[in-house]
Amino acid sequence: MTDLLKIKVGGDADYKGHRTVLLTYGVFVHRDKFDLDSEFQRDKYLDRVVPKIERLMDQAELYKNCSFQGTQTNQNSPVGIEIKQKLIEALEDAENNPQSLWQPEMTSMADIAPIEPEWFWTDYIPAGAITVLDGDPGLGKSQATIDITARCTRGDAMPPLSAPDLTYPPGCVLLTNCEDDPARVIRPRLDAAGARIDRVHLLREMDGFDGAEKRPVSLPGDLATIEVLIVEKKIILWVIDPWVAYLDGKLSMNNDSDVRRCLGQLAAMAERTGVAVLLVRHLNKKTGSHAIYRGGGSIGITGAARSVLMVGQDPADSDSRILAPVKSNLGPEPPSLRFSIESLEGTSRVVWGDSCDVKACDLLKQDGKPSGGSKQQQAESIINDILGNGPRGENEVLQACEDAGISKATYWRARQKLEVQSEKVGFNDGWMLSLPSNNGVCHEF
Repeated sequence: MTDLLKIKVGGDADYKGHRTVLLTYGVFVHRDKFDLDSEFQRDKYLDRVVPKIERLMDQAELYKNCSFQGTQTNQNSPVGIEIKQKLIEALEDAENNPQSLWQPEMTSMADIAPIEPEWFWTDYIPAGAITVLDGDPGLGKSQATIDITARCTRGDAMPPLSAPDLTYPPGCVLLTNCEDDPARVIRPRLDAAGARIDRVHLLREMDGFDGAEKRPVSLPGDLATIEVLIVEKKIILWVIDPWVAYLDGKLSMNNDSDVRRCLGQLAAMAERTGVAVLLVRHLNKKTGSHAIYRGGGSIGITGAARSVLMVGQDPADSDSRILAPVKSNLGPEPPSLRFSIESLEGTSRVVWGDSCDVKACDLLKQDGKPSGGSKQQQAESIINDILGNGPRGENEVLQACEDAGISKATYWRARQKLEVQSEKVGFNDGWMLSLPSNNGVCHEF
């Protein structure tokens, strides 16, 4: 019955030269990792697995005539010798034909029942998915998230004023905000918006262990721990403002693969828990672009979101703001909404108006012309945005400028004006750029 033995060897070795060896015997699976070129390590591997296979054969009564002493098996028995020889042959064959140990897992669509999308805010913010809120600084993005938070904690209907008098189940909200002071800004705004304060939780840092200092939340690394918190506290809305401030420092918001690696895990967590994730993001400095390309960072951010909204100044009223849809994957495109910000007892709050016909593209124009300044000013802004979070690769910075329609000559003039510093990293890894006195501080936030 040694025909049941199968061995697969992974194709890639680690830095020690070890490769993964996957052994199966019926339903029994044994995974190990060692250097297949080392005779000593091969022998140690055989010493581990031969007795296990022999015991399985004995327990299955495949070899009733073989006698064993307790759990100690004899590799010199006829069965042990046969197993060992079979394993040696299988190892040699697998080593010459390495393959991926990952196998495709297919599911028939006939086994998947369709379900209707669930909404935190109907047509605007889906539940169990990512929504992005775009806009320039100072136009009320954070203020709008506070109002949405307050309505959630009370179970009140969401805007617009013409919406049916419906109530939502009240829920808890998690705020991850690094821009506003909790005591001077966030709490007064929540009070002004009428929030149930006991249902709002603030998360900025991860607590240390064994004397380690606290550190900022890092995504996607801290998602597993935060998911437990979301489930325990019954969080139904998680606002990350701005989300790039909590992106792992080793990842770049302008790198598509980095962004998808982070937001793919974030989207999967949202789907498991049903939490609505609202990412606040600033606009980039590109001019003449469609609204869907104006969000800061890689287009992968927009791709990962099921809904993208934009806040901008009302073209007809400088004191009014517009919340306009940019992308809506799970439902019909909702109407744009007007709102304003009014002062109240030393703080401020949002006052919503009715729906309107203003589109996101209308919010990106001033006097009929695209905003953004000269090409060199745009290049300086892009370089500051990227390097404000710390050193980045030169290729990444140059690519971001080229994507905005900026020439290499203009890029170099902007670099010189900002006194950008460069440092060679490795033989083939290119150059790393940094601002002259960055010190790890993100100027934009």
